[in-house]
Amino acid sequence: MTTVSYAYDFAYGYDVNGTLCPLLRFVASNVEDPSKAGAVEAVLDVGAERSLFNGRIGVGLGLDVLSGPQITFATMAGGLLSATLHPVLISHAELGTFELEVGFSSGEIRRNLLGRDFFDLVQIGFREHHLAFFVTPSP
Repeated sequence: MTTVSYAYDFAYGYDVNGTLCPLLRFVASNVEDPSKAGAVEAVLDVGAERSLFNGRIGVGLGLDVLSGPQITFATMAGGLLSATLHPVLISHAELGTFELEVGFSSGEIRRNLLGRDFFDLVQIGFREHHLAFFVTPSP
């Protein structure tokens, strides 16, 4: 049997659509100018290969979201969404600060996602029945 220990536990929260989900609130900032920062909330999504934020967040961080490497995301409804990749700093009071390359959408999205690229930086566990998730920063 494998036992996993976690440093922090968080209750699920309501996203902008009123859905109860594993939601993490943090500060995102521009890697080149950390003074350009803002509060963000994103759903932890094991089905998302990469993290995706609304392009408006990138603009608020002073990023040129119309330039940068292009990537296409496939939506659950079968559609395609274009985004550009930009490095950002993700800062959380308990978890610390991480640099993460995030896709910033060219169109409107319903909620921001932290995908498996973020999970590569932390150890994470879910207890869906208890509406809780657990996180330990990876060493």
